[in-house]
Amino acid sequence: MSQKSTETEKRRDGIRLSGFYIAAALIFAVLTFFLLFSTYRTSEGFSQTEEATEEYITAQQAASNIQAASDYLTSQARAFAATGEVSHAENFFEEVNVTRRRDLALETIRNYMSGTSTLSYLSDALENSNHLLEVECYAMRLAAESYGQDLSSLPKGCAQVTLDDADLALSAEQQRDKALLMLFDDTYQGYKDEIRRCVSQSVEVLIGEMRQGQEDSLKELQRRIYREEFLIVVMLLAALILIAFNILFVSHPLRRFVSHIRADETLPEKGASELRFLARTYNKTREQNLRHREQLNYDATHDALTGVFNRSVFEKLRSRLSERENALLIIDLDKFKTINDRYGHDVGDRALCRVASLLQERFRAEDYICRIGGDEFAVIMVHADSSLGELVKEKIRGINETLNIPQDGLPPISLSVGVAFGDRGNPTDDVFKDADTALYRTKSVRTGGCEIY
Repeated sequence: MSQKSTETEKRRDGIRLSGFYIAAALIFAVLTFFLLFSTYRTSEGFSQTEEATEEYITAQQAASNIQAASDYLTSQARAFAATGEVSHAENFFEEVNVTRRRDLALETIRNYMSGTSTLSYLSDALENSNHLLEVECYAMRLAAESYGQDLSSLPKGCAQVTLDDADLALSAEQQRDKALLMLFDDTYQGYKDEIRRCVSQSVEVLIGEMRQGQEDSLKELQRRIYREEFLIVVMLLAALILIAFNILFVSHPLRRFVSHIRADETLPEKGASELRFLARTYNKTREQNLRHREQLNYDATHDALTGVFNRSVFEKLRSRLSERENALLIIDLDKFKTINDRYGHDVGDRALCRVASLLQERFRAEDYICRIGGDEFAVIMVHADSSLGELVKEKIRGINETLNIPQDGLPPISLSVGVAFGDRGNPTDDVFKDADTALYRTKSVRTGGCEIY
């Protein structure tokens, strides 16, 4: 064997298990030595990531407080305008003057994110909320007037609001309606929508800024960890490579071998050199067995001389196919004994082959052509009824015209045919018997004809 072919065979064989395991042992020995020689400090940088996360949570909570406080003020103002209960007005001004969630939230954002677009958006939200605050105070003062509330019973912020003369001239019901309208009209809702938009924009910007900050912190932390734990990672990768090698080149190919063997399939030439050799050997043996099996199956179902189906297949088809939906042709080669006696058996065999070839050529691919005796053939036409009678006769007539022309040293030949359709009239219990009866009628009249039962 030449050096070139030897190298090709080595590449085909792939990796050898013995060589790989020796190399893996050496690599692990070196990595273990360097890992024991080097010690690394505990990873740093978590505090920076925690700090960024803390700022994000605080800022997001502050933005949510502005929205929540604005919605709370709206709900209390509307409740007071609708019911006149002083507790709602007191809750309103407690939020404005004592709880001060809006102002405190903006101060928090200013401390953490001074000069950022997040602060700008929340400042706009607070400005719009203050516009609403004026509308809400006026609406509550107007509602208090409609209910005839004593100003001394109202919070100072509400009692100090001055009403327009036109509104004072309205009836109590009109004043109440106007107060409610001010808290529900499009102008008021526009301010509410603008507050929501500003808060939403601030949160989006906040998320982006915090995410970027967290990503920067994580990158720095990762760099430190990579520098400090390089050898551990390398050793882990080496272990994973060894595991992956065993899975890819040993374990997985073996499982596939078992699966393919159970399914009686060719083994893929995968895996280490030893497994590839095993697969090639198995595949060669299996291929030889398959060829022998296919030849045996073919010999068991086909006529050795003509290549069409044999009598055994014909009998199985008769028992399996429905007679009502098919037609049966019994075909006899006229004066076949005379051909054998006069021209020899070799000519007789070639005559049978020519008949089989013409039957396969003239009938449909789904029809079954069988040799059921020495000079006797049968055709099972599937999905055929008596309306095809003339077509069948025309096929036989064409075959006989072709056979009547001498060819390749063959004498003129003719076929006598009997046909029985599944939907024939006055059938017996056996379509074969009826087709044979039709064949007998054909031969009693003349050779080379076709009769239908």
